[in-house]
Amino acid sequence: MKLLSTKSCVLLLVAFVLLVTSSLIAQEKPSAKVDASNYLDDRAELVKAELRQQIVENCREIEEKTRIRVLIKTMRIANLADGQTQVENFFAEWIRSIGMDKRGILIFALLPEGAAHGKVHLRVGIGLKYLVTREMGEKILNQVILPNNAINNDGMGFVEGVKAIRRMLLDELKRDASRVGAGSQTFDLRGFLWTSKEIVLALLVGLFLCYIIFFVERCPRCNGALKVTSEILKEPGVNTLGLQRKIYACERCGFSRRKKEPVYPAGKAGLIMRLTGTRRNVRIE
Repeated sequence: MKLLSTKSCVLLLVAFVLLVTSSLIAQEKPSAKVDASNYLDDRAELVKAELRQQIVENCREIEEKTRIRVLIKTMRIANLADGQTQVENFFAEWIRSIGMDKRGILIFALLPEGAAHGKVHLRVGIGLKYLVTREMGEKILNQVILPNNAINNDGMGFVEGVKAIRRMLLDELKRDASRVGAGSQTFDLRGFLWTSKEIVLALLVGLFLCYIIFFVERCPRCNGALKVTSEILKEPGVNTLGLQRKIYACERCGFSRRKKEPVYPAGKAGLIMRLTGTRRNVRIE
C-alpha cells in the first residue's frame, strides 16, 4: 500500500509538471507595452488622436533600428520670448535622461496662449551632430513640418517630419552597412589592374626605359646595343669565387671587347660574400 501511494504521488507530480509546461508553451508571450510618452508629449493638443499612433510607431521603429530616440513635444506658453530658455533647459535634462550616448532628436513646438501658430525648435544630441547637420534640421522644419501644420492644422506636419527623419536615418544606416560590406570584400587583383590600367601601363613603360638607359650596354662607336655572351672559366666553390669571361659584340659596326668577372657561389654563402665582400682578391683581366 505504501509503494502504491508513492507511485501515485510521483505520477501526480509528473502530470502536474506536464500540465504547467504545456500551458506555458501554449500561452502567448505578451508584447511589451510601448510607452507613448517616450515619443509624444502633446500638451498643447496639436495632434489629432488618429495621428498620434503614426508618430509613436515611426519613432519606435527609429529607436529599434538606429538606437536614436525621437520626441515630439508641444506646449503652450504665456510669453513666446521665454521659449528659447525653456527649450534649452528641457533638452539638456531630457538628453541626459534617455542615455543612448546622447543620441536623441527633440522637436519642441511652443504656442502662445490662445494663438493658433507659434514656433518649432529642433535640437539634436551631441552624438548625432555628424549625422543631422544644421542645414538638414532647418530643411526638415521649414520644408516639412511647418508647411504641413499650416495647411492641415491637425498635427500632420509632425507626422511628416518624423517620417522624413526616419527615411534619412534609415538611408544612412543602409549606406553604413554597404560601406562595411564593401570593406570586407576580398581583394580582386584583376579588377584592380583593369581599373588602373593606365597607371600600370605608364609604370611598365617607365621601367622599360630605365632598363634601356641604365642596364643595356651601348657600343662606344655607333651607340648600338651590344650582344653579351659569357663563358665560365672557373666554377665557384662552396666558399670560393669562380671566374667568367663576358664578350661584348656589336653586330652593327663589328666592335667587340672581353671582360673577366667573378662568379659568386649560389645559396647563402654567395649572398654573404656579396654583402660582406670577398676574403681574397680576385684579379680581373
